[in-house]
Amino acid sequence: MPPFLLLTCLFITGTSVSPVALDPCSAYISLNEPWRNTDHQLDESQGPPLCDNHVNGEWYHFTGMAGDAMPTFCIPENHCGTHAPVWLNGSHPLEGDGIVQRQACASFNGNCCLWNTTVEVKACPGGYYVYRLTKPSVCFHVYCGHFYDICDEDCHGSCSDTSECTCAPGTVLGPDRQTCFDENECEQNNGGCSEICVNLKNSYRCECGVGRVLRSDGKTCEVPVLCKSNAIEVNIPRELVGGLELFLTNTSCRGVSNGTHVNILFSLKTCGTVVDVVNDKIVASNLVTGLPKQTPGSSGDFIIRTSKLLIPVTCEFPRLYTISEGYVPNLRNSPLEIMSRNHGIFPFTLEIFKDNEFEEPYREALPTLKLRDSLYFGIEPVVHVSGLESLVESCFATPTSKIDEVLKYYLIRDGCVSDDSVKQYTSRDHLAKHFQVPVFKFVGKDHKEVFLHCRVLVCGVLDERSRCAQGCHRRMRRGAGGEDSAGLQGQTLTGGPIRIDWED
Repeated sequence: MPPFLLLTCLFITGTSVSPVALDPCSAYISLNEPWRNTDHQLDESQGPPLCDNHVNGEWYHFTGMAGDAMPTFCIPENHCGTHAPVWLNGSHPLEGDGIVQRQACASFNGNCCLWNTTVEVKACPGGYYVYRLTKPSVCFHVYCGHFYDICDEDCHGSCSDTSECTCAPGTVLGPDRQTCFDENECEQNNGGCSEICVNLKNSYRCECGVGRVLRSDGKTCEVPVLCKSNAIEVNIPRELVGGLELFLTNTSCRGVSNGTHVNILFSLKTCGTVVDVVNDKIVASNLVTGLPKQTPGSSGDFIIRTSKLLIPVTCEFPRLYTISEGYVPNLRNSPLEIMSRNHGIFPFTLEIFKDNEFEEPYREALPTLKLRDSLYFGIEPVVHVSGLESLVESCFATPTSKIDEVLKYYLIRDGCVSDDSVKQYTSRDHLAKHFQVPVFKFVGKDHKEVFLHCRVLVCGVLDERSRCAQGCHRRMRRGAGGEDSAGLQGQTLTGGPIRIDWED
């Protein structure tokens, strides 16, 4: 189709000549190529990617197979007949708004707005739009068109008189009162995103800058924190740090740069880390502070381009753990790993000791125990943290490794010793628990193995109302107050088995 010509009328008044441009709604160039449509994917076997390097500041109207209007949502790369499709990052105007400016973005390499420019848009009588498009600075960029939905007509009131079009959620009714255009949620309060809001078809998503990740709320960006049992690690991008020096609450703990990031590594017991129990979680927190560093000899004369930086660092760990073990330690010494927000791990292991000193566990080989022997076992934290204590809520034995085995025998229940032969030892570490019990087996010749399963709850030492402080707490008295940990999160570590020598 031949393009329309942009006409200019000249009005002569006296000796001066005044050019008056025509309304772009009646003087535009049609863009009707089918490959411009968002449904058209690039197939280089059928030809090279296209480029709008001929577009240069005129007014354009999308018609025919190109679509109804420019899409107002992110288009994936390799659509619209090119590598980097260009979409309108903003809502279309109303007819009364006149000519408005909008940002146009090119999508490529996973970035919805890798390149951008400013275009002008006008809503025309008759319900269509015209666009004043700038020439792309690089190829391959193409301005996309999109076929929008025609709204459903729902009858409100008397159907004989009138009907009113309604659009699906995420879309709004266009000026022709028939077409449903995408609603740009990012224009209102940035979609609730703390950093980058990307409009999608009938929806939107939040994104973060380099080196930051979205929190579970899907809107807030944070520096990623790696929470492990023996260390907490924070990696902060240099572009976020600027010229600041980073340190923790204890200022002797400082960040170390590797060229691209500043790394800070600390444990639950160092650098001023505060460990507390909040509801059903163990919370370890610290604060990364960034302040400008003064170069020696500068006499205070220096400049900075980044203000003071404060990054709260928090690791959360569940309080309740279920440990399953045969009468033998896990020889690989694999800790129980409980994953929580920020990948938190607060591990326990079940160790089998050689005597009641609880200092030398079996490591190299499985012990052979007779029915007349004593079994010494302990719940051991991999990391010893002050300010916390543990309660062994229950320990029960089964003839198989299945924790839900029907046949089971309780040694400890509700924090109370169920078998009078069980003896508990005191420990200098509030998190460690040590026990002694005579070796036993389940009745029946087929039952030659015993497995032990224990549930452990972690509390704050100073919390006098905690479940740990209550100690032995029978189920019939649970309604009297305090915490009920039945609903807390637990995981299972299975090991063993140990064979019982019972024939003699």
